[in-house]
Amino acid sequence: MPSAEAIDDLEFPTAFAEKKRADFLIENRKVIIELKSLESDPAHKIDTELKNHRGKKEFPLFYGKLELHKVLKHLPDGEQIQKKIFQKISRSIEQSFREADNQIGATKAILNCPHSSGVLVLLNHDIATLSPGLISSRVSELLTKKDRDGEIHYKNVTSVWFIMENFSLKTKKGAKLLPSIMIDGPSAVLQPELAQMLDRLQNNWALFNNMPYVAAQMEKISDSNFVHLSEMEQEHRDIRPRHEWWRSNYRNSPYLRSLSDDAVLMHGVRIMNFMTPNLLKKNSSKISSDKMAEFLEGWTHCLEEVKFRGLDIKKMREIDFS
Repeated sequence: MPSAEAIDDLEFPTAFAEKKRADFLIENRKVIIELKSLESDPAHKIDTELKNHRGKKEFPLFYGKLELHKVLKHLPDGEQIQKKIFQKISRSIEQSFREADNQIGATKAILNCPHSSGVLVLLNHDIATLSPGLISSRVSELLTKKDRDGEIHYKNVTSVWFIMENFSLKTKKGAKLLPSIMIDGPSAVLQPELAQMLDRLQNNWALFNNMPYVAAQMEKISDSNFVHLSEMEQEHRDIRPRHEWWRSNYRNSPYLRSLSDDAVLMHGVRIMNFMTPNLLKKNSSKISSDKMAEFLEGWTHCLEEVKFRGLDIKKMREIDFS
């Protein structure tokens, strides 16, 4: 951007030489930017906490990967565990806030621009654990955090812009749309020009990456609106294992969605009973391979629905069709 200045390239008085400063100035120094890259994957913190609860009888049995909240909803103290894990895995975001607030504040003092807006830019290159929904929730909390006297705690961070290079917005045609999400703090409303300046910033970022810039307002940022790029690429490969085609076909037409949870589990048990003869070594009444393939596809569809709802597969043991 023509008005951008790299702060490290500027000359400062000796008294300020050792002070930590922000990274960039834009819009004739009306906006101070501090850039932070999220580099530490906190996934191990989730595993460590869940180990403390896997022995509980309520802990669900599930197939494949499942969203954390779908696992914890089965536990009586699942909400408290969720909050505890959320705080643990989002500490790097809080640390980035704390450092950025100090660096932007120092820059305002050094350059004598107390009325400049402070923008924290968070980059997530490849940490899947730090999803768009998680980052937006933690960022919103920190932007509105207040001290005991009612004042905003991070006074120098006006807005947060986070860029996800490992997620895409979900689209029917599978087009790659990288999220560029801007969240404003309470003080942003006092600076009406800021929205236009940040819009120009995002537009320039898109142009630099040779991508279209499409602006949209979202009241709540949910992970259900996004897909990890690795999953997206797998979904749209021409050559895939048969079971992946079955899963994809079901997601396009989830015909079990209207059933109750119990009915979905009963459907799964029924299919498994049909397949049982072919799963036993000594059995003379095996079904044909074509019929078995149909049942396997139906079983895969059932597992997709079970995964979507976060059902506990252990409950299938309680269903008896004999």
